[in-house]
Amino acid sequence: MPRRFASPWCFALLYSLTLLGCPEGDDDDTSVTDDDVSDDDDTTAIDPIAVPHDEGCENVNPLHCAMPFPSDRFLEADAETTTGYRLTYTPELLPDGLEDFDFSPWERLDGHSPATQIMTLLPSPADLTASGAAAWDDIGRSLDDDSPTLIVDMHTGERVAHFAENDLRAVSEDEIVLYLRQVSRLVEDRSYVVAIRGLIGADGEPFEASEAFAALRDGVPTDSDEIEDRRERFEEGFAALAATGVDRATLQQAWTFHTASGDAIRRDMMHIRADALDRLGPDGIGCTVTSVEDDYGSDDRTWRRIRGTYTVPSYVDSPDPPTRFVRGADDLPEYVGDYEVPFTIIVPQSLVGEAPVAGPLVTFGHGLLGTGEGTISMGSVREIANQTGTILVATDWAGMCSADVPTVGMALGDPNNFISVTERLQQGMVNQIALTRTFAGVCSDIEELVYEDTPLVDPGRLHYVGVSQGGIYGGTLMTLSPDIDRGTLLVNGVVFPFMMERSIDYAPYLPLFELAWPDRMDQALLLPVAQHLWDASEPAGYLPHLTAGLDDIGPKEVLSIAVVNDAQVPNLSTDMAMRMVDVPVVEGSAMEPWGFDVLPAPVQGSALVYIDMGDRDIPEGNVAPEYDDGGHSAVGTTEPALTMIMGFFETGEVPMPCDGICDPD
Repeated sequence: MPRRFASPWCFALLYSLTLLGCPEGDDDDTSVTDDDVSDDDDTTAIDPIAVPHDEGCENVNPLHCAMPFPSDRFLEADAETTTGYRLTYTPELLPDGLEDFDFSPWERLDGHSPATQIMTLLPSPADLTASGAAAWDDIGRSLDDDSPTLIVDMHTGERVAHFAENDLRAVSEDEIVLYLRQVSRLVEDRSYVVAIRGLIGADGEPFEASEAFAALRDGVPTDSDEIEDRRERFEEGFAALAATGVDRATLQQAWTFHTASGDAIRRDMMHIRADALDRLGPDGIGCTVTSVEDDYGSDDRTWRRIRGTYTVPSYVDSPDPPTRFVRGADDLPEYVGDYEVPFTIIVPQSLVGEAPVAGPLVTFGHGLLGTGEGTISMGSVREIANQTGTILVATDWAGMCSADVPTVGMALGDPNNFISVTERLQQGMVNQIALTRTFAGVCSDIEELVYEDTPLVDPGRLHYVGVSQGGIYGGTLMTLSPDIDRGTLLVNGVVFPFMMERSIDYAPYLPLFELAWPDRMDQALLLPVAQHLWDASEPAGYLPHLTAGLDDIGPKEVLSIAVVNDAQVPNLSTDMAMRMVDVPVVEGSAMEPWGFDVLPAPVQGSALVYIDMGDRDIPEGNVAPEYDDGGHSAVGTTEPALTMIMGFFETGEVPMPCDGICDPD
């Protein structure tokens, strides 16, 4: 539990004295004696002031029920959780039309998402430039002593790097969300205080604090029991800010929140992973081949395409979406049986010449809402397999493949359905883990993978390559996989709610969301609320543990290759992902984002490289570009990218084939 102070009224009294001033006296004797106090002195109590109060709302900011967000207002003490809290959203927090909302998936959490979007409302749009706030291209400004926006770790006192931006999707000047975007993930099970000071509006005048916040800041009692119950926690936040040199009298807004523990975030995933590995054993359960196509594509690239199914332990109520975990008496997902999952394998022509050789097995992660078969059957992908002498194996990414499109659509219209996406995604991780284990084990030497008595799969060389969505969720898989130690994440990112509004990929889907929730404030709130459940499968819940390793897993190495001005996965999201992994940038990268060490090649282990494909500049802010120049899809097939990937897989070192700034030429 966070440290508690003795009494909020002590702070209120001390702060009132600082405002009133104290009489001059002997610096060596400032104590109060009995002679200084008369027996008949009168003590006048301060009458509580009336402040706006709506049941179930945050109430420190009267402009919106949920603002500021996230907040300790929506945590309750619970001695049985790791953090000592439990997440408790109220019906009033959510949009109209969600009166029958099922809060139980959120109530399993013991804090807010460490990847949350920090946001608040001001009475009018903030002039961030005139206020001197940190922008996306000046992140270091947020750590300056006079930064007008602050996020402070209440345990260490360290300031958290971030940038501030106004909501470009706002439809009314009365409701423009101010976002404070942390540029990495926050620490699990940690208290933070957010502060705003010195912000001015378009009229050039500083914003006034709300009545409720001013009362908390200035030690004035209120008529709201809910506000008074939180005064002690606010004093903890003010104390943490004071320790970093912030004068509480200057604060326009401030609030605290506590992040969820890893135990709560990864509880279900780690449970089914452990159970599945026991059932899979060291070699997997088995596979069934349903079709073999020799000389696939008739282009001298592919010797054979093999399709079939492999056996996977299941923890969901149906093999087809929408699905939910089947939970036992302990509320954990339970094993319901084995089921068959489709696979596709591409064996390149280059492995079966006059002297056949075994090649590395590369598990391949497909793009947004696609299919494994469709992706690795593409001519460009098969060409890469042939050039590099690698066998590709893929399956559909359960939870975010073409079969899941209707479920994703339903989730956009009703967040009650979102749990079906996130729980199926966790089953999808089990499917991916089983895929590698099966074809490196029991199915590595099936007759379809043998040429002239030579097994073509080298089970000692197991790698991962994921592109776009496969690059994103590849961060989770790499952290969890017991068999793959080295992987490439092509055009990867993190934190889907952050990516969605900036990505051209989501433009066709966002109208569904906007049709269901026409109020912009509802949209702005529902996305970070969804992040709480997304953490269980998306890389924000795993990447910080990738290079260090979770219990009994890892450490792992990843190479991230990104493209400048990516229209599909925003560069800011890629940067955020790789800061979570704490990797260096390779010298010669076309971009050197803030906060990364830059090391000369070859770089041993994990690294980030940007390649400039000539794509046009993308918009600044949380809006999507109107065009995609193709760099996102093409960068992985460029000669520099392939040279880096193969060098990394073969030696563990990332070379730099580019002469000067890295581009396709």
